[in-house]
Amino acid sequence: MNTILTSTSGGLEAAAIEPFFYSLRASGCKADVVVFAANISAECQALLKQYQATVVDFDYRGMPSLRSLSDRLRAGSRAAYRYYRRRRGENTSAYLFFNNARFFCYRDYLLNMREKPGLVFLSDLRDVVFQTDPFSWPFQPGISVAVECTSRKIKDSWAAVKGLLESTSVRETFRLGRHDIVCAGTTMADYGTMMKYLELMTAGINRRFFWGLLDGIDQGLHTYFTHNRLISPTHYYTNWTGPFLTMDSEVVLPKHKNAEGYLCNEDGSIVPIVHQYDRVKGLYQPGEKVPPCWKYYPVTR
Repeated sequence: MNTILTSTSGGLEAAAIEPFFYSLRASGCKADVVVFAANISAECQALLKQYQATVVDFDYRGMPSLRSLSDRLRAGSRAAYRYYRRRRGENTSAYLFFNNARFFCYRDYLLNMREKPGLVFLSDLRDVVFQTDPFSWPFQPGISVAVECTSRKIKDSWAAVKGLLESTSVRETFRLGRHDIVCAGTTMADYGTMMKYLELMTAGINRRFFWGLLDGIDQGLHTYFTHNRLISPTHYYTNWTGPFLTMDSEVVLPKHKNAEGYLCNEDGSIVPIVHQYDRVKGLYQPGEKVPPCWKYYPVTR
C-alpha cells in the first residue's frame, strides 16, 4: 500500500480542499490519505470522512497566517517567548509555523506505522489536482522532486532567496542563486528514502528554529538538500516531462492539452499531479473540453 500525507489548518473551507480529494478518488487511486488537521471546521471533517481520509488532529499553537509585517513580528515574538520562557518541556514542533510543523507530524507518523508503505507522497492540499493516479508513474527508488518553471531561477524569486537566507546562509544563497527552484509542495519517495528526507528536514528546521517560528523555511531547506544531493538518488522532474506540473510562472499552450483536455507532457502522456493550478488564469475557458478531474475548476474565471 502507498500513502499520501498532507495537512490543513483552520481557515480553509471545505470547498477549497475538495478538488484534491475528488480528483484523487476519481483517478482510481486507492492509497491511504492521512491529513494532519488543526482547528478545522465540522464541514471539513465531514468532507474528509466522505473521501475516506484518515484525520490526525494536530494541536497547533504557532503563528497564524498573517499578511502584515507588524502582525507577523508581534505574533512571532509571542511564539518565541512562549517557547523559550514557558514551554521548554513541551513539544517544540507545535509552536513552529504550520508549514514547518507538518514535517515533524509526517516523520513521527511514518516512524510509528506498523506496515510500512511502498511509496510515500508528501503533498500540499489546497492547490493540487490529480489527473491520473499519482502512483501510476514509474517512480524509481530514491526521492523524486518537482522543478518549477525553468525560465526563472532562484535569484529571480524573492520568495526563493528569502527562504534560502532564513534556512541556510548568505553564502549558500549566492552559490545556489542560478539553480532551478525545486518545489517542496509535491515530493515522492520510497519509505526508507522519505524517512531520510524527513530527518534532514526536521533537523534543519530545529537548527533554524527562530526563523521556523516566523515563516515557512521548508522551501529553502528542500532546495538546499536537493541541489546538494544530500539524498541519493534524487530524481529531478521539470514541467512537461514528468509526474509533476508546478504551474506558477508557466504558460499553458494548446499543445499542452490533448483532445480530452488533459494537461500533457511533451511526449503526450498525461501529467498525474498538477500543483498551483489556481495561479493560472483561464486554464480552461468556457466551451473548452474539461476533464472530469477538473470538475471544480471555475471555467468562467
